[in-house]
Amino acid sequence: MSSSRPSAASKESFASLFEQSEGAGKQRRRQYHTGETVEVTVVAIAREAVFADLGGKQEGMFERPALADGDGNLRVAVGSRISAVVSGVDAGTGQVRLTPVVVRANDGGDGATSLAASAPAAGGAPLLVEGARVKGKVTGIERYGVFVQIAGTSGRSGRGLVPTAETATPRSADLKKHFTVGQDVEAKILNVDESGKIRLSISALRVDEERGQFESYAKGERSGGGNDKGAKPSPRNFGTLGDLLAKKVKR
Repeated sequence: MSSSRPSAASKESFASLFEQSEGAGKQRRRQYHTGETVEVTVVAIAREAVFADLGGKQEGMFERPALADGDGNLRVAVGSRISAVVSGVDAGTGQVRLTPVVVRANDGGDGATSLAASAPAAGGAPLLVEGARVKGKVTGIERYGVFVQIAGTSGRSGRGLVPTAETATPRSADLKKHFTVGQDVEAKILNVDESGKIRLSISALRVDEERGQFESYAKGERSGGGNDKGAKPSPRNFGTLGDLLAKKVKR
């Protein structure tokens, strides 16, 4: 009569399969390596660190000062998207440490809230923030646009292009008559693609400035400040954008 109990060999086989399945579960966790580029989303902000979702139930950590400006103001919030580089992985805990490269503009946002986020990060080199106002020097002038080296950066990683349509010059204008190599300029970071190419705009920055001026004017009108002589400039001084917005306010 044969026994229904599993043999020693079958027990060993079962134990081996169980260990393999357990090991496979652990291996599903993504292994990150120093220098690797990742796209992450902020999920939590602590007093000294900012945590981001790496996917697969894994989180990465930024040192809080790396995402703050020189005054300590944090440039991100929960939900912010960041392009980062893995700066290290803790051998004991597996904690992934990250260094930010680009803070992405929120979907549907106009980037206006990022205009003050152009100062260098506390760590030194400027953090590129889409929608931010930056200063730089013209390094090259081509038919298709103007190259600008963002202040505080060096090399291609900090060099952006202002396409011809974003230079705030007349259509078909000779850019070499409006810009010179070494000239100081200010522009708005429109976007930084995954390959690191930076697209800048001078005209978008001017539109933001006009919008801000008009909003200040409109706020003064609503509060009764528009009756003060010379207190607020006429929206006509703001050009076409100001004229259009003025009509909307009157309605």
